[in-house]
Amino acid sequence: MIEPIGNQYVVARPVYSANAFGEEHKKKERHHKTPLDHLKKLCSCSAQKAKKIAFSLFPIASWLPAYRIKEWLLSDIVSGISTGLVAVLQGLAFALLVTIPPGYGLYAAFFPVIIYFFLGTSRHISVGPFPVLSMMVGAVVVRLTPTDNTADSIIANSTGTNDSSIDEQKVMVAATVTILSGIIQLLMGVLRLGFVVIYLSESLISGFTTAAAIHVLVSQLKFMFQLTVPAHTDPFSLFKVLESVFSQIEKTNIADLVTSLIILLVVFVVKEINQRYKAKLPVPIPIELIVTVIAAGVSYGFDFKTRFNVAVIGEMKPGFQAPITPSRQTFQDTIGDCFGVAIVGFAVAFSVASVYSLKYDYPIDGNQIAGLISAIIVLIVIVAIGFLLEPLQKSVLAALALGNLKGMLMQFAEIRRLWRKDKYDCLIWVMTFIFAVVLGLGLGLAASVAFQLLTIVFRTQFPKCSTLANVGRSNIYKNRKDYSEIGFRPLRILRKRNKALKKIRKLQKKGLLQVTPKGFICTVDGFKDSDEELDNDKIEELDQPINTTDLPFQIDWNANLPLNIAVPKINLHSLILDFSAVSFLDVSSMRGLKTILQEFIRIQVDVYIVGTDDDFIEKLTRCEFFDDEVKDSIFFLTIHDAVLHILMKKDYSTSKFNPSQEVEAKFDDFTINTDGGLRNRECQVRIFSRFMYT
Repeated sequence: MIEPIGNQYVVARPVYSANAFGEEHKKKERHHKTPLDHLKKLCSCSAQKAKKIAFSLFPIASWLPAYRIKEWLLSDIVSGISTGLVAVLQGLAFALLVTIPPGYGLYAAFFPVIIYFFLGTSRHISVGPFPVLSMMVGAVVVRLTPTDNTADSIIANSTGTNDSSIDEQKVMVAATVTILSGIIQLLMGVLRLGFVVIYLSESLISGFTTAAAIHVLVSQLKFMFQLTVPAHTDPFSLFKVLESVFSQIEKTNIADLVTSLIILLVVFVVKEINQRYKAKLPVPIPIELIVTVIAAGVSYGFDFKTRFNVAVIGEMKPGFQAPITPSRQTFQDTIGDCFGVAIVGFAVAFSVASVYSLKYDYPIDGNQIAGLISAIIVLIVIVAIGFLLEPLQKSVLAALALGNLKGMLMQFAEIRRLWRKDKYDCLIWVMTFIFAVVLGLGLGLAASVAFQLLTIVFRTQFPKCSTLANVGRSNIYKNRKDYSEIGFRPLRILRKRNKALKKIRKLQKKGLLQVTPKGFICTVDGFKDSDEELDNDKIEELDQPINTTDLPFQIDWNANLPLNIAVPKINLHSLILDFSAVSFLDVSSMRGLKTILQEFIRIQVDVYIVGTDDDFIEKLTRCEFFDDEVKDSIFFLTIHDAVLHILMKKDYSTSKFNPSQEVEAKFDDFTINTDGGLRNRECQVRIFSRFMYT
């Protein structure tokens, strides 16, 4: 019964152990589904289930009929045009990261949008080339294609047979990696394996993408300086590229360097204006489009290619290239890399989609009209006007790629925020960044996930425990930091007591020990029985429960023992373990827990466990955890139930305490009723000196 009194409440109920609560409130029988039941349900079919599956596979069937043309179409057209123009430029720029001809980047900006129009579930995601994934695919391309003249084929506009063959091989590898990554993502979707992203925490993704931004930055230096830089994919490749760049810095093409620096400056300034005045601007200033048009016009008008020997995009064939068959050998060589690409791509896209779905309060399922308009813009460039971009310098594309890294590079500010909030998350961020920069994106991601799992193991192996104390004669228990801690090793005390018991038995058998109401009286001044002799006995005997049934008296282990036999004294009679944060126990942890419980019980310290659920206790029963020493009656619903049980068991209402104890520390006054209630100022009990909670 709960009775409110002002801003307080009074609860009157029995003191519940787990067994007592189960006897009073019977659990109803539930049928737990077996894997076969789940399989039958999965294979069952109905009209409603078929409709649900169709809508989940093709979200367009659910949102297209509800599309509000008058309200949404105009804004979607404007958004689609601006997004499409940016997608064109990003496709060209990020193709350089994959080390393939820029024209193929337009395909990556077109086909994903068309597919996402039918299958997509987020209104705010614009699918297409992404710098992190482009770098990961580019690393595979560099590793599996010939390195001879690789840099030359990227920098110069060569039309030779050798360069064309190398480009074809690169496109083959990039396409194969892309297809295999997509197949892996489809299989993950069918098998409902999206939960794997929980192993890629926000800190890990942030540190990884920041490291990828550093890789992108370094990879674009050769285009900005127009240098011949050999490809590297092994660990420390980033530093090798930097060494190669700075070792031939005197060969820099000044025209490309000046152009890229001007583009970078303009893009950064205008993007800052867009960010600062986004509430006042009807649409963001399309600075990427503006500088691209100007740069292409200036390069064509002043013939930069001939006069300054700059590297330009070159020929862009109109229309679509004929599809090619993926290489089976490349499938085998890239399976590991494709898993990384698939997981990282899904994790980044899902995290972005989740942020917007929560912000705008909708499930990840929405219209994609803006995406379709964007695809149409890209299609126009591929089919009709791509030739206008042929005189555009590659250094301009490199500058645009770097201009889009601002958000990723600003993630360095996360270190300070994470350090204040969670030191482990901060450490994960830093180590992920270091691994990805030093080892490369592929190995760095694997090492980062392993390190994150290691931190989880470390935190579970070294949990934070605290001693709790009763607050204000209530059922509230908080960390008791203002008092001395209680700590001892029960196994050590048990062995000490068993050793002392052996000495006492010898004295009693020889008639050298007498027991009086005031304590022990020994009739001899000394007794030779070395500790070494006792230590050489079987250690198992010292770990057994203390048995004094053969003695004509009881031993108070906290009193003075004869012949100055030293046994550590403990002023703790009950220990309550709060298991509310424990989700499961494996066989090893069960064995360890039982050993701990036995050690305390054998030194006459009662142990109680609170906060567990019924499944936890049922599992212990199935594993034959309980015996004559460790019983299932040690489980209670709450800390307060266990405390009240201990107080009633010890019969504090009639106990007499040492007055010296009462003045040692401040204590709370209360009495225990049979119904478990508390009343104050009828008897004095020093709570926090008698119970330890962890």
